[in-house]
Amino acid sequence: MDVAGTTKLEKALTWLGMWGATRLFAPIVVPLVGSILLLESLVPSAADLFPGAPLRIIHVVVVGSGLLLGLLGHFAAEFWDRVFFEAWYGPRGKWLDSASKPFHLFASGGALKSVRNQAAHHLAPKTDLANGIYREAVKIARRQVERWERVGHPLILSWAFRGLLWPNLVVAVLAFIAGIGSWLSGSVEEVPRLLAVAAACLILQLLLLACYIHFRMDHMLRLYHDVASHHAKRKS
Repeated sequence: MDVAGTTKLEKALTWLGMWGATRLFAPIVVPLVGSILLLESLVPSAADLFPGAPLRIIHVVVVGSGLLLGLLGHFAAEFWDRVFFEAWYGPRGKWLDSASKPFHLFASGGALKSVRNQAAHHLAPKTDLANGIYREAVKIARRQVERWERVGHPLILSWAFRGLLWPNLVVAVLAFIAGIGSWLSGSVEEVPRLLAVAAACLILQLLLLACYIHFRMDHMLRLYHDVASHHAKRKS
């Protein structure tokens, strides 16, 4: 996913008239529905491992667990901002000087560093670059609805992907533990399926993380560019 991909997705959602629903419901609905679907991938193995349990009861447990897992994904989502995005792309992020995509998957940080410094130059000296530049830039952009709409769309999309990170990781760990447990207990028939689910979830985790980072990166690029351009116009 790149800036052009974000723009195309924005245009598609705008054409469908879905931005209102996306803004209100995507950050919470996507984790809830996604969690249920992820847990459904474990139903065939659960049915074989617990042949005495009615299938409808298994599905009820999956739906209930999925809703709880989705809520975890939504309300604990800022962990990924603090631990991963900040460590990689924060003011002292290790990928901030990268000119190419790390691992050919994640966004390069060179453009973000440049536009963040431009915004900091216009906001200084009242804003500390390391601690307050993003908060101050958001405060300024929110003063006008149309400006925030322009920079906020990618952020909403990043929240939708971010909300799936915890549920997907939990399902990967559950599938792996269940696979190892099945192997140790002698139920080797389910081991390949469970380990395949765990491997698929880990691959999906990388893709979700990359999409989340690209959308959040696009949001910050737009935000800092907007602040820098706005201050430059005021001076002229």
